[in-house]
Parts: sequence; structure tokens; C-alpha cells
Amino acid sequence: MPTSRSLTPAVIASAALRVGDRDGPKAMTMRRIAADLGCDPMALYRYFANREALLDAVADSVLAEVDDPDPDASWDDRVRTIATDLRAAAVRHRGIAAHLASRPPLGANGSRLSTGLFAALTQAGLPPASAVRAAQALIVYLASALAMAVRAGARDARWVQVSQTISRLPDAPPGEALMIAGSDEQFDYGLHLLIAGIRVEASGPRHP
Repeated sequence: MPTSRSLTPAVIASAALRVGDRDGPKAMTMRRIAADLGCDPMALYRYFANREALLDAVADSVLAEVDDPDPDASWDDRVRTIATDLRAAAVRHRGIAAHLASRPPLGANGSRLSTGLFAALTQAGLPPASAVRAAQALIVYLASALAMAVRAGARDARWVQVSQTISRLPDAPPGEALMIAGSDEQFDYGLHLLIAGIRVEASGPRHP
């Protein structure tokens, strides 16, 4: 059993991530994490006020896997890299993905990536207030995409039904163009649209 000296916030967060990777988000309770560490559950509360605080730390540790983009890359490539790599890291750790989607972490790594995102949006030509709004739009899209990625499926019976419904609409758009919600393809296309919109916003009249 670990002693109080061997427990640290990083050790506990690592154990929590391990439990989530292995058994899913519902398993990430203080009791299960403590069992994985071989300690009393109350020992965890010396380091984290509650389960939410622990999950915040786990989420930020996952963001440590996301490297800063090349500072010499274009602003849109940097935005795309941050968003794509963050989603990929979360999908690798499905136990914490829903927490990341519902509660973006404000720890060291979350702040680091946010700083990089704001810098890229400012370089795009957005004034500070617009950069904040654009970053918020990107974060909301990413959170929604993470929630869908965890449940992403295949071209099942429901996909066929929706595709057929689209094909029956006026002017018969191609139902086969329907992407799987939560897929890499769907995420990349949505991100492409957002970046295109930011480019237009940055080239238009200046906003306060």
C-alpha cells in the first residue's frame, strides 16, 4: 500500500487516467482510483478537494500529450493542429473525454494551448475581442465534437434512413455525402468551415 509520502497529485492523476482508459468514465470514482493505488480513498482528499478537481487534473495531464504547433506555421495551420491534436489526445483516453468536453481544463497545459490559440487568431488579423469570440466558437465546436467522437459509430440503419431522407429533399442533394457524426472526416470538415469563417471575419470590417 502506498504511503502518504509516495502519493502525489501526479501519481493520483496517473492512476485515475489508467482506470478510465481501462474501465471507462463511470469507473473513475475516488474509491476505484484508491483501490488501483492500494490506498484508503480518504487519502486522495488530501490532494484533491473532490472528484471534479481530480478529473480536472487528469484532463490537464492528457493535454500534456498535445505539443505546441510550429511557431513558424501559418495561423490557420496552428489552429488546425491544436484542435486536431487535442481531439486525438482526448479520443485516446475515452474515460476522460466527456469531462474534457464538458469542462475545458484551466490547468497549465490548458492555459498553454489557449495561449497558442489566441496568438494564432490574433495573427490572423482578429482584434482582441473578436479573437476571444472566435476562440470560444472553436472550443464549443471541439467540445461538441469530442462528445460525438466518443459515440461515433458506422453507416448503420439510422445513417441509411437519414441519407435516404436527404436524397428525397428538393433538388435531390446526394445523401451519400452524409458523414458519420463524430468521425474524423466530419470533424475535419467542420473545422475547415470554422477556419474559413475566421479568415473572412479577419479580412472584413474591424469589430471592437
